[in-house]
This record gives sequence, C-alpha cells and structure tokens, in this order.
Amino acid sequence: MNDWIDISIPKLGGNEIKYLKDCINSNFVSSIGPFINQFESLVAKEIGLSNQKTVATSSGTTAIQLGLHSIGVKQNDIVIVPTYTFIATANAVSHVGANPWFVDVESSQLTIDPIKLLNQLEKNSFQENGSTYHKDTKQRISCIIPVYVFGCPPNIDLIKKISEEYNIPILLDSACGIGSKYKNLKLGQTNLPGIISFNGNKTITSGAGGIFYSNEIDKVDKVRHLSTTAKCSGKYDHDEIGYNFRMSNIQAALGLAQLEQLDQIIDKKRTIHNNYLKELSDSNKFNFIVDPSWGLSSHWLNAIFLKNENENLDNLIQQLRRFKIRANYFWKPLHLQQPYRNNLKVDFDSLGDIQNRILVLPSSANLSSNDQIKVIEVIKSYFKS
Repeated sequence: MNDWIDISIPKLGGNEIKYLKDCINSNFVSSIGPFINQFESLVAKEIGLSNQKTVATSSGTTAIQLGLHSIGVKQNDIVIVPTYTFIATANAVSHVGANPWFVDVESSQLTIDPIKLLNQLEKNSFQENGSTYHKDTKQRISCIIPVYVFGCPPNIDLIKKISEEYNIPILLDSACGIGSKYKNLKLGQTNLPGIISFNGNKTITSGAGGIFYSNEIDKVDKVRHLSTTAKCSGKYDHDEIGYNFRMSNIQAALGLAQLEQLDQIIDKKRTIHNNYLKELSDSNKFNFIVDPSWGLSSHWLNAIFLKNENENLDNLIQQLRRFKIRANYFWKPLHLQQPYRNNLKVDFDSLGDIQNRILVLPSSANLSSNDQIKVIEVIKSYFKS
C-alpha cells in the first residue's frame, strides 16, 4: 500500500466497480454505449446547462481543439493564450494550425489579466471588416482562451467586454473548473463555450477524457460531428476531415460514478483549502492562492507562492519528501517552453522566475485530517528553521 501523501489522486468510493462491470457484461466497452449519454447529461446538469449541450471527448486537449474548430479558428490565425497554463492549451491551438500569442496573468490567482490584455490589443491590433488583426503579422486574432488556474475562474465579465469590443470569441479552458463558480454562476451559466478535463489527477476523473460544453447547439453539434470522424451516414460517408476523439463507454462509466460524488468531493476540497488557509495564511514567507473576489475556486489544487525569489524551493520539496509528502513545482510558463520560444509574446518581467516560486500541496479529496496536519507542520517547521 502506498504510504506517501500524494498531490492529487482519485477518490474512488462510489459506483465505479459496478458501472465498469456493467460495461464488460454488456460488451459496451468502446465509443458506443449507454454510459456516454448518461455522463454527458449529468455533466450538463452539474454545470447548469440543459441536456444535449455537452459532448464527451477523449481528453480535455482534444475538447479544446474541437472547440476551436467550432468557433471558426482557421489555419494561421492567432489565438490569445495566457502564458501560465499547462502546455496542452497551446498545443491544441497548434493542432488546428493556429498560433498562440502569449499574454500576462494577474498576480493573485494567476489567471489571464484583462487589463494587460486590453493594453496589448490597443497597442498591437487593428480592426477591419468585423475582425481584429495583429499589427505586425497581419494575422487574424480569432479566439481568447482564459484558463481556470488551480480551479480559480478568470474575471469573465471584463474579458467578455474586451471580446465584444474587438469581436474575438472566447473559449474557456476550464479543465480543472468543475465545481467552481463565477459570481454564483456554474460553468455552463456564463454563456460561453468551454471544456473540462477528467484526467486522472483532476477533481473527478474518467481515467482520461474531456467535455466540450456550450449553450449554442450549433457549436455542440459541430464538435460532436468532428469528434466522430465527421461521419454523416450509415454507409461510411464523411463530409469533412474529422477526428476519432470520442470518449469510450468504459471511461464514461467511471466518470458517471465520479460525478455522482461531485458535491461531496468539492465540499472536501474546500475543507482542505480552508484548513491550509487557516494554518498557513499568516506566513510572511509566502502567499496562499485563494478564491478570487469574483467567484469560488473548485480548489482542484492548493498552492503557495514564495515571496522571496531567492528562496530555494528544491530544499522545501526535499524536506517534505523526507516525510513521504509529495509536493512539487507546477507549470513552466509557455513563453519559456522550447516549442513556443519564438511565438508572439508580451513583456513578462513581472512574472519573474514563477516556476521556482510556486509549490503545489497535497490536495486529494481523500486526504485525511492527520495527513494534512503532517503537511502543515512540516511546512511550518521548515520556515521556522
């Protein structure tokens, strides 16, 4: 048995085994089966949408890729992406033949900074025939992808205003956002298309898989069609180049069992966050990533942000590991990643060496009180020494 305290592992305590056995007994183990429709329907309900407004996909990354197609992103377009996100966000943009333009994030929740975004568009874009173009490259700017960081929603109203002023559609990368709220609105109630990831380390999991969601049925239909190889008849007719990006019935079965426990898991995540906040928020060595003023995080992960750039994060990580506690670095900003070093970017001096200052802490929904106390005590002891 694993005696380490992990960062984020699944809490499998419901109907997972029962539903997986149902798949095997019924022989529905591939991309056709009753659990797929049930999973899509329950996700829609949980995020505040009506039935048929979600599409299950093979991953959150493929959901972004299909979502970009659904809003009309074309080859050689520019898509605005915050630099602080998992590389899959930018990769999905590249997979449709578009080019990420990396922009800055705000300092508290590390979500896309609307003020800095607006400044960049004012300085570096022009509008013509209803579209917005980059001044230097003359490429069309066809999408903005705000990201939910650690489960924190971005400031959607301000981003919407910019989107409307410049006629640039929005696709939400809410990969870790299920259970979060923006001004008391669930994900689907923001009236924006978006995606969710159900990877193994997320709040709830289907092993691997994602969801595209939208209140606009034409976008949903487009994603569904493309995800099933653009097949349009029983005679294997295909009307465009599609993808095999569907979720399997086995994955949906696991995801459905997890969804049935979502409220309890989110409650536990918030309890874990509040415990960390209570015990660690008064430190003068680091800031704690907390709920934004405009909403509630899902608290997928908890993280501390070291105030001193000269503090050696490696030493803290090694100290935690001596006590069999897994804590680690998090994302490396995308403008520093090898595949994207030559992409359009802004001045990121304000970010500093952000990867060496952020530590993600154990945040699994099955984290015990005693284990969390152990994590807290090791961190307190390290900064006292």
